[in-house]
Amino acid sequence: MAVDFEIVTLTDSLVAGLTVPLAGREVTARDLDLVNFTWDRYLSREKTVPRAAAYIGQNDHAVAVLGYEVAELDDIDEGDVLTRIPAGRYAKFVVSDKPYDLLRTAWAEVIKAENAGTITRSHTAELERYTGPTSVEVYVSLD
Repeated sequence: MAVDFEIVTLTDSLVAGLTVPLAGREVTARDLDLVNFTWDRYLSREKTVPRAAAYIGQNDHAVAVLGYEVAELDDIDEGDVLTRIPAGRYAKFVVSDKPYDLLRTAWAEVIKAENAGTITRSHTAELERYTGPTSVEVYVSLD
């Protein structure tokens, strides 16, 4: 089965929100409860901007920032952290499906493409952009 994605070049972007340290370079089963809890905390704010999540590689593990994209420092809510998605080549996966299946489907597509050898992830940065209630774009940095 072919995996649909495109190679894009992203410019630097900023994501602000709540942070979660991950146990490894990707979200694992043991990280999921904390990630879901953090999203629940963020969603309780009822912000009216599109959601975004950044996963930034740090040696042998990663840090997640769950929240929203910003254009400048003045756009950050008090108390939130900020991270930068570096410019570069990314594989872009777009999934439109049932809301509860979005991320699972998107990341399954990423893993399929990686296992097929059609992409080589660098684990430098990954970005999730929620473009609607039933759609998400996932960007994974490439070697």
